[in-house]
Amino acid sequence: MRVTFSWELWRFTEGVRWRVALSVIVGLLAVTAGVARLALLGWIGARIFEGDSFGDLVPLIIAAAASIAARSLFLYAKEEIANGTALQVQYKLRQRLFDQVVRLGPSHFDRQRTGDITVGVVEGVEQLETFFGQYLPQLIVASLAPIGIFVFMGFLDLPVAAIYFGFALVTLTLPSLLKQKNAEASLRRRDAYGSFAADFLDSIQGLATLKAFGQSSRRGSELAERAQEVFRSTMGVLFHNAVAQGLTILAITVGAAVALYIGALRVESGAMELAELLVVLMLGVEVFRPLRELSQLFHQGLLGVAAAQSVLDVDQAAPLTPDVEAEPAPALEPRIEFDGVRFSYPTG
Repeated sequence: MRVTFSWELWRFTEGVRWRVALSVIVGLLAVTAGVARLALLGWIGARIFEGDSFGDLVPLIIAAAASIAARSLFLYAKEEIANGTALQVQYKLRQRLFDQVVRLGPSHFDRQRTGDITVGVVEGVEQLETFFGQYLPQLIVASLAPIGIFVFMGFLDLPVAAIYFGFALVTLTLPSLLKQKNAEASLRRRDAYGSFAADFLDSIQGLATLKAFGQSSRRGSELAERAQEVFRSTMGVLFHNAVAQGLTILAITVGAAVALYIGALRVESGAMELAELLVVLMLGVEVFRPLRELSQLFHQGLLGVAAAQSVLDVDQAAPLTPDVEAEPAPALEPRIEFDGVRFSYPTG
């Protein structure tokens, strides 16, 4: 199964990987609370169909409300931890890039356009905030959470759980079918944005020269064309993202409809209880939730990987003039020596 992941970016999380793990754990706890909430709501619905009074349902209602509150707290904690992790990674990465720029020296950047390098490094680091803060933890949660939910659903009714499992795999796989197109669109946007930024910075720096030679209008037309290319490439990224999300929603909808149809047939035949069907259908919402949230962040992950290429280019570059360790100077004993010093007044 193909997912958007980069081991080169993963090495930047050294020192904060425990925070990534903590964010995933809290995310799984939020999923667990969500499962409890939906299971309780399904159970409450079944008890209502059976004719239970409101007084009989009060304990279940209180438990459902507690699970809703717990889920909200877990989601809040997950976002706080994940965003803090992203900020720490960005801080360390900026410091790392600064040290690398100093090590490379002016000779390295004289061979490249300043605007492209500046946008690539600055924009690349900014794009990684979403990658480390949201996409990466959600990718792990979306890979682990459905497994536990399917196990729970399997105890209630294995055939319907198998249907959900199959469509969940389809939902997770469909965006990957467009991964190559999405990656190409993201790279085109990065290149177009970098070229536009480089031309814009060159124009600002050479504005006096352009005015002196009457080339400002021509340069403005060129910048307008560059801006249009950035617009077209950005729309391309959004188009591919919309297609991927559309396929995901379609798979979720079809999966829920098929599970409902098969479950209704099993209830009619007596192979499944109505209460079990209601609980399983409610859990179907939570099964697809992590996958749906991941699909919404899928193009952000691609943008992060694409933008990070500029960061990696600088990080992995070698200086044109390698560092040479100078031999230490011999130790000198400080002393003052007078040799042939004379003094006299002009009058003798």
